[in-house]
Amino acid sequence: MFRILYKCALVTIISIACSLLITGSIMRAFEMHNSMGYVIATICPLTITPPISLMVFRQSERLRVTLLKLNRVMQQLEDTNAQLLEKASRDSMTGLLNREAFFTHVDMMRETTPGSLLIIDADHFKKINDVHGHYNGDGALTAIAHCISRCISDIDSIGRIGGEEFAIFLASDQENEVRAIAEAIREEVTCIEFRTPENELVPLSVSIGGIIDISESTIADHFQTADRRLYEAKRNGRNCVVIQPALRNAA
Repeated sequence: MFRILYKCALVTIISIACSLLITGSIMRAFEMHNSMGYVIATICPLTITPPISLMVFRQSERLRVTLLKLNRVMQQLEDTNAQLLEKASRDSMTGLLNREAFFTHVDMMRETTPGSLLIIDADHFKKINDVHGHYNGDGALTAIAHCISRCISDIDSIGRIGGEEFAIFLASDQENEVRAIAEAIREEVTCIEFRTPENELVPLSVSIGGIIDISESTIADHFQTADRRLYEAKRNGRNCVVIQPALRNAA
């Protein structure tokens, strides 16, 4: 309110000064010398300007406050939309990218970054659910997800693409490096000491299939190839890695 009154006073003073200046100029032009003219030139702006300027500045202040509130609401809305978008792209149990978000992300990444694809499946997961219950099955999947996340770098990406299936985009098309990371994941999962609330140890392992260099063709084609390698790993007894080299290296 003080700022509004200050502005009103300032405008009133300026109005009086302008009125006196105009009145004085007119009197000099017509060689008039009437002190009453100066009195009227002072009283008129002093009477009219304060209420009008007060009304204008109050409305202006209300508009300013409303715009500030609107900007805050818009910012909150943007933050909420960003949170909803992030939540919609995440698997609710593990916090990893969901299937759609993962493959959308991979499609964007492989346009600029050489990469490879790994498909990871938890071994004997149905047995874990049947013997220890779905609650412990969910805990086992979460433990596996956290383990995989620790084995990859910040430039790699991981998603949960099915019940007990995970997928990784590794930002590398070097066969030795991809195989080493896949083996490290497999070994780290076997080291997980996952226990039920009854303190019963549940052994965990994963089978991994993959393809190196997914820069060409469609992501769906690469997924099918990696998935075939995964089932090959399952047929080989599980808890193993089967990687298909890039075609440029296959010869």
